[in-house]
Amino acid sequence: MARRPSAGLGVARAFELVRKELMGEFGADMFRSYIDPLRLVAEFDGTIVFRAASRVAQERLREQVQHRLEARLRAYVPELSPVEILLEHEIPEDVRALADARIGGDLRPVAAQPAPVARQGMTFETFQVDDSNRRPFEVARMIAAGDAASFPVWLVHSPPGCGKTHLLHAIAHEAALKTPERKVLLMTGQEFLETFQSALHKKRDSSIFKDMVRAPNLLMIDDFHRVCGKRATEEEAFDTMHELNRRGGQVVLAANHGAEGLEGLDDTLRAKLKGAAASEILEPEAPLRRAILEARVAHHAHAASGFSVVPAALDMIAERMHVTGRELDGAVCQLLIEWKISGGKQVTLEAATNALQSKLADGAERRITVQLVQKVVARHFNMSVQQLLERTRRHAIARPRQIAMFLACRMTHASLPDIGQRFGGFDHTTIMYARDRIAQMGEQDAAFKAELEGIARTIRREP
Repeated sequence: MARRPSAGLGVARAFELVRKELMGEFGADMFRSYIDPLRLVAEFDGTIVFRAASRVAQERLREQVQHRLEARLRAYVPELSPVEILLEHEIPEDVRALADARIGGDLRPVAAQPAPVARQGMTFETFQVDDSNRRPFEVARMIAAGDAASFPVWLVHSPPGCGKTHLLHAIAHEAALKTPERKVLLMTGQEFLETFQSALHKKRDSSIFKDMVRAPNLLMIDDFHRVCGKRATEEEAFDTMHELNRRGGQVVLAANHGAEGLEGLDDTLRAKLKGAAASEILEPEAPLRRAILEARVAHHAHAASGFSVVPAALDMIAERMHVTGRELDGAVCQLLIEWKISGGKQVTLEAATNALQSKLADGAERRITVQLVQKVVARHFNMSVQQLLERTRRHAIARPRQIAMFLACRMTHASLPDIGQRFGGFDHTTIMYARDRIAQMGEQDAAFKAELEGIARTIRREP
């Protein structure tokens, strides 16, 4: 295998090499449609800015390519700044002015730079707050202000799409403004995993990686669950946290589950996270969903002048779409398409209903979530949700967990893999076994069947 260029290679040259690697990884069709049109714009305030050709391309690149792009670039430029993929109208004028001035030479080390510019407007001001997320929001603000030194590790967890990433970017943005002397590094679990493993597998000196992740005063890792189950990487994560905390630094982790629900976690690292401060973000209720919808419409209206939705349509969506903030953003994007197709006419209640017909729950029945099922089942068996999600075969926990899985299959719209993730990363075959096993027990035992029906009635009545 050809030897990698030196760490001093510029981003522009590294991107030329990485493009060829990405073509081999993703194939000619994906490369031609999405990766080839991607353009490197500038390095600005600690962020490497790329321009995507379209909204569809931007979403596909962020979902499937960005973490691989960053990992491959970092193999050439270990001190690489975080990457952001924007559309033409999202790129500030002062960034365009730098397009020809700051790309190509050596980059400053990530840990020595200010935090990245707020991604997609992810600041505390744009984070919608109610009782479901107020405590995590307040903790995040304390960390950003430097007032939370009493808890060296903070774990924020929730189902996907509830705002964890928003909070982490808000912390980075606010910390750069209020405590610019602090060194802040924000990365994803996938970036941590791939960059560390690249250093090991390619027999490169891992000291560059260790210096990068241990230099900050504040290290934040999003999607930390992606690190779980990778023994060497977990050990490196533990050592990194220990070293940062020893020097008085702070670590913020975001994951889809609390310490008990993270699958494959090493006992030592699990014990450390169980002893850390933790906050859970719950799925949004109707008032918060309404606020999120209004904020997202305003966000898109800033770029698409004239875009508007009648308040009655937003009320209807908030009542009938019992989903996360990320899915609500998708609904607003669908309304934006409807607005463009209509020639710029305000989106009416009828138009919104037609555009979102496949996503709307029956207005007469509240959509039941996996989270609600877990809460009611845990309460029925006099335990906490964290205990219900504990990875153990003890009958006192395993049986209620199977019942919750069974009811989640019967009463929610979630897929088997999604239910497995909500229960701590179980395979879909485990969910199928629990579903079929509990159903069989209900057919054989009338009293057990009555108990299941009683729990289901409680779930339906739950406010």
